[in-house]
Amino acid sequence: MKLSRRQLLAIAAAGLSICLAHPVAADPPGEGKLVVWMFNQAVMERLQADFARDYPGYEVEYVQLPAPDLNQRLVLALQSGQGLPDVVQLLARETGELFATGQFLDLKQVLTPVLDQFPEGILQTNGDEIIAFQQATGNMGLWVNKSALAEHGLVMPQNGTWDDVLAVARQLKEKSGGKQFLLIQPPASNGFLMFNAYFNSRGGNWWDADGKLVADRDLAVETLKFLVEARAEGLVYDTVWSDPGFWDLIRNKTLVGYQMNYPVGSVNLQRNVPEQSGQWQLVTWPKWSADAPQQTGNFGGAVFAGLKGGSNNEGARDLIMWWLTDAGLQAQYDLSGLVPYKRAAEVVTRKPGSEYHGGQDVIGELESVPFPAFNFRKWPDTVSAMTNAVDAAMSGAKTPEQAIDDGLAELGAL
Repeated sequence: MKLSRRQLLAIAAAGLSICLAHPVAADPPGEGKLVVWMFNQAVMERLQADFARDYPGYEVEYVQLPAPDLNQRLVLALQSGQGLPDVVQLLARETGELFATGQFLDLKQVLTPVLDQFPEGILQTNGDEIIAFQQATGNMGLWVNKSALAEHGLVMPQNGTWDDVLAVARQLKEKSGGKQFLLIQPPASNGFLMFNAYFNSRGGNWWDADGKLVADRDLAVETLKFLVEARAEGLVYDTVWSDPGFWDLIRNKTLVGYQMNYPVGSVNLQRNVPEQSGQWQLVTWPKWSADAPQQTGNFGGAVFAGLKGGSNNEGARDLIMWWLTDAGLQAQYDLSGLVPYKRAAEVVTRKPGSEYHGGQDVIGELESVPFPAFNFRKWPDTVSAMTNAVDAAMSGAKTPEQAIDDGLAELGAL
């Protein structure tokens, strides 16, 4: 028996528990108009087809904007209280200060019966409220050209540590005469976001959920020092995946590995370098020590959130919760690969292992390594301050200790 979202809500309100084997089914069709602001066209097209099929009573107006323009328009609407949509799609890293305004719908009551279905780090909150659950998460992995390594008699350790990875990188440097690299370090803000993924994988946070500075200074220094020392040792290539020449570095095997999420690590790799099919593998995010838990960092993610000031709160909840129905879970998989919801394993029709990666189930392996919860509070200011810190340490202008101390001092002054 499938329980609809409204049935789950009634059960939760009565203080009863349910068996999580019950899937979330679409509610009885609602009615009225919904306004949805979005930045992703493919996701919009899927909603236009599948949500419309399951909820034919809603007249949905979709407004598509580039993510930065959407965010700016939303801020202005929140300030004025006028022209708010019912639902908005946001990048996860843009949600911190927006959700803190208290103007977004609380999904806690309806999600309570299925909270155990979400891995750590997926739910985004404001105080006691649950505002959204992440989709298209950016679980980080290490993507490696195993064939290129094999030319030097090298293989990647399975379930290894970062020390194990650096050992292979050193051997690669020696055997290739310093012409091949296993790791990358992007410049500017992408460089900070890369560092932040490492920091996140160790449980690091800059802020707590209430916007209080809680960064572990020593953990941040140790993490930055790891990256700085690897670069100083000549084990890291300075580049970013958006650079026009990035894929040429893959083709000529200057880069035989790089750290990134599924879209860049798998989808874009296959699209841009099809001739290397069968040569690549995913190495799930290494541990920091042999006895440490295996956790990854999040480099991406998006959410759908409802606005209290919208005209149809019930319809907004219907649209957001649709993503947890069988059809919605399948749509998440088809659109982004990763589906951070446990019951998806039972209902989603998955593709066979990636031929490009030698039959490896890269999606399943990425999903198997969770990332700790991360609070995107005061995010633009955090990116600015800590980008300067990472750049200063990478350039040698400051030690990692000085760079982190200066960055935290700037954050503390906010």
